[in-house]
Amino acid sequence: MKTLRTISLIALAALLLIAVGCEKEEYAEPPVYGKIYCDKEHPVVGDTVKLYVKIDKQGNRINSAEYRWKIRNDAGTSEFSQRVFRNSGQKSLTAQPTLTWVVKDWGDNYITLTATFSYTMGDVNSVMKGSAYVSGAIKTYSK
Repeated sequence: MKTLRTISLIALAALLLIAVGCEKEEYAEPPVYGKIYCDKEHPVVGDTVKLYVKIDKQGNRINSAEYRWKIRNDAGTSEFSQRVFRNSGQKSLTAQPTLTWVVKDWGDNYITLTATFSYTMGDVNSVMKGSAYVSGAIKTYSK
């Protein structure tokens, strides 16, 4: 009986060691974006507004990002570019993409954000770069 108990304890200890040693590997990955939204409900011509991107899932091990915004309406297309870096001591860039924009025309505005990322480690395929994309529309009004 004592031998069976000893064997059971040794087997249990071995299973615990295996379970503790099974740590999920960490990889870099891009964030998953939801939608683009504006800080003002009814922006009018002349307003300075902030556009935000909802983050559905945070990325991992992002060192830097380049955001390329395009705003298209009846008057044409405006393009904006930003480069952001993770803060020193942080494991990944976690900041929400934002753009400060001055409304110049009223009507429907179609907005896209293309983001490219540089990672601090490889993704599951050992790639050191990634990307994400989101689009949306915001209606602006005349004064």
